Amino acid sequence: MPATINIQKAGEKDFETVCKLLLQENLPIADLNPLLENFFIAVEDNKITGVIGMDRYGKDGLLRSAIVQKEYRNKGIAAALVARLFDEAAKQGVSTLYLITDTAAAYFEKKGFNKITKAEVAPAVLESKEFNGLCPASSIIMVQKL
Repeated sequence: MPATINIQKAGEKDFETVCKLLLQENLPIADLNPLLENFFIAVEDNKITGVIGMDRYGKDGLLRSAIVQKEYRNKGIAAALVARLFDEAAKQGVSTLYLITDTAAAYFEKKGFNKITKAEVAPAVLESKEFNGLCPASSIIMVQKL
């Protein structure tokens, strides 16, 4: 990861920029909390270049909104964002992390996630808006035990 990039906790001041990034990649923002709790941003030269977040459901988490701007990809930013999210999830007592993806299954398999069926998802996570209309039914569901 280049020395000028730093991963930091996102906040309300970042909400508009984070929403723009997510919309550029057709990721859902309809249920995004403006406080961006459990969200992290990558910053290079005072510019947000990536974002990742998690919604908590007790000991389960839903990784969401993982994106790095195209011109900043393949620099280790995504890996740094994922590592930071994993650390935070573990600190909060999250033991299982789920995700839904249309485009990044191969990447997250390299990070230790495994494909599963909807029937294998924790009931509380199944109640999320992502599983109830925000993400396409054709999306790939993945899980990792932390």
